[in-house]
Amino acid sequence: MGLLGFISARRVPGYDSIQPRLTLKGDTIGDRMKRRFCLCAVMAVLGAAALVAQTNDDSKPIPRTADGKPDFSGFFNIQYAPNMAMGKEDQVPYTPEGKAAYVNHDAKDDPTANCWLPGVPRIMQSPYPAQFVQTSGYLVILFEYMHTFRSIPLNNRPHPTGMEPAFLGDSTGHWEGDTIVVDTVGLKGPPWTWLDTAGHQHSDELHVIERFRRTPDNIQYEYTVDDPKMYAKPWTIAHVFTPLKLSPTLPELIEYSCSENNKDVQHLVPTKPALGR
Repeated sequence: MGLLGFISARRVPGYDSIQPRLTLKGDTIGDRMKRRFCLCAVMAVLGAAALVAQTNDDSKPIPRTADGKPDFSGFFNIQYAPNMAMGKEDQVPYTPEGKAAYVNHDAKDDPTANCWLPGVPRIMQSPYPAQFVQTSGYLVILFEYMHTFRSIPLNNRPHPTGMEPAFLGDSTGHWEGDTIVVDTVGLKGPPWTWLDTAGHQHSDELHVIERFRRTPDNIQYEYTVDDPKMYAKPWTIAHVFTPLKLSPTLPELIEYSCSENNKDVQHLVPTKPALGR
């Protein structure tokens, strides 16, 4: 991407960036960030195995806050999921409109190439770690990706009426036992965001329901896409967020700068053949 687009670290499809060559003690920030991304990618591949391996020990207590609630605080690897279908494209419950939107999309039109925020649920499956901060009234998620955040009230307050659609919409949460349930609406429709890097589309009727459950070793995360224009029934995906292994040579979250007005978008290569050829 162009210099006016991304100033960041890691290069993966849909999350293109340039690597600043700032040297520190013989090592470049770009090199260190590459290693961090490799670790994130490995964690994504091993996520399902980690979920099984780390949740079978019933003898370990769940971390809890002073008021007895499960404690989600900490730094976690977000399990990277560039394609929500996960190899089962034939099982995606498309409507005819949703199927056509996916088949006809072009990868060069990925909204994140414009440095637009990725939306929900896409930001929850990006290949970068995040910090979870929990208080009695809020769950706050601080993302390394695009250096943005979600501040989710846990009092089940109603969504604001007349809200302008937003990239990350409006989220409100509540406790169901030891699980935090988050309801998100008010999300921008096309062309502002996609559901994933693979190009699954959504409409301005998108409604996302998320469930966060703490285990002794990780966070089990599940989200449901409810979009009757694009999908004939709700579509549910599950992930696992594993603790970030901290390094004394890296900060917990690396700075990520992504600015609109990227001048290099015109050079992105389309994935659709030219008409008439």
